[in-house]
Amino acid sequence: MGEEYALSVIGDKGYVGEQLREDMQNQNICLLALKRNNSKVQWSKPFRQMIFKFRRRVETVFSQLSQQLKAERVLAKTFRGLCTRLVNKVLAYDLSLLINKLFYSLQPLACIKHLVF
Repeated sequence: MGEEYALSVIGDKGYVGEQLREDMQNQNICLLALKRNNSKVQWSKPFRQMIFKFRRRVETVFSQLSQQLKAERVLAKTFRGLCTRLVNKVLAYDLSLLINKLFYSLQPLACIKHLVF
């Protein structure tokens, strides 16, 4: 039977180093990094597709936070103010997803632009 890990992390092709994998393994973290094209051993096609699906979701969320909720433009004077404003923006995003799911079932889940503006 394989090892039990406390956390699994999906990484891009930039995280394929053996030293990084060992360091994370010592901290009880399983690193699942995509292989480079010239790698002898590749992940299966369904696994790669699953990682690309997760990556597309993460990039969509970051894009919506930065473009629609202006998360990159936070005019805070203190670190606490920065954290508070970012948490509020993430909360607004989550509430938009919830409203979309409850009232606009025909819309795709991540389509929140019409709710924000």
